[in-house]
Amino acid sequence: MTKMNFGILGAARIAASALIPAIAKSSNAQVAAVAARDLGRAQRYAAEHGIPKAYGSYEEMLADPEVEAVYNPLPNSEHAPWSLRALEAGKHVLCEKPFTLNAAEAEAVDRAAKRAGKQVMEAFMYRFHPQIAQALELLHGGKIGELRLIRSSFSFALSRPEDIRWVAGLGGGALYDIGTYCVNVSRTFAGREPQAVWGIADLTGPNDPGGGGVDHSFLGWLDFGGVRASLDCSFRQAFRQQMELVGSAGTLTLLEPYVPNRNSKGQDQGHGRTAPSLVLNGEPVASVAADQYQLMVEHFVRAARGQEPLRYPAEEAVRQMRVLDALFQSAREGRTVRL
Repeated sequence: MTKMNFGILGAARIAASALIPAIAKSSNAQVAAVAARDLGRAQRYAAEHGIPKAYGSYEEMLADPEVEAVYNPLPNSEHAPWSLRALEAGKHVLCEKPFTLNAAEAEAVDRAAKRAGKQVMEAFMYRFHPQIAQALELLHGGKIGELRLIRSSFSFALSRPEDIRWVAGLGGGALYDIGTYCVNVSRTFAGREPQAVWGIADLTGPNDPGGGGVDHSFLGWLDFGGVRASLDCSFRQAFRQQMELVGSAGTLTLLEPYVPNRNSKGQDQGHGRTAPSLVLNGEPVASVAADQYQLMVEHFVRAARGQEPLRYPAEEAVRQMRVLDALFQSAREGRTVRL
């Protein structure tokens, strides 16, 4: 079977550093085109990454019948609009996290995918690393007893003042960018949706990069009924990523749960090709090395071609966005929000 042709919306760093290399290594996909709002930029990006076609507008690429699927790594505020446009153009869509800016937008994308008969998935690549399945197996095998507490952290120092993640109007902020991983991994390991959430946000001011109004740090609490989860994320703390499962009889720690093989400064060291670390009751457990981006792409293509069910359909992204909505509401209103 021929490889599925992907088009890249925008000349984004995440596409260059992660998705394009993953697609190049995949068994069933290839990058066929890239689009930017400036043709010269698209052409330079295409030449640098060996992409056959370059377009000076997103609309032109979506009109290309040879492009079968679209990767959407645009600013967060553009996730819903351009995922909708891509679906309406008859393309499958792999969209960066957060899927949209709120649950209402996510529901609209879900409806559009169903109307078009196309697949759309939020690109939480960490879920495809074998260590997640391994950790779930250890948990469900009773290795730490009954799960009681989930603790997750993700932070790094965002030093670039021009970075769009400082801009409120583009969907900036720590919770959307990295805290969403903590929410998702908590939901994954709890195995259900939270009943209530609480959150507190530390916001940037008018003299900060981007003009203020985004959460540079966020603390959250999720009540899953019998299981509690705490999360913290920040753009103003040292790089760290970790998740700990605390049970009635032991603990299981994932030292690199989201982006395996990053160094202490948060710099990528190879897209997960080095085995991450699991620690069960204080003892290290070997984990299989893998490129989680490649595994995600290959699964998505198989699902788009009807070879297997989509593991994380848009309904899952809708549920994720409902939790993020509730956390933002809690931070704004200073109270616990029930779902």
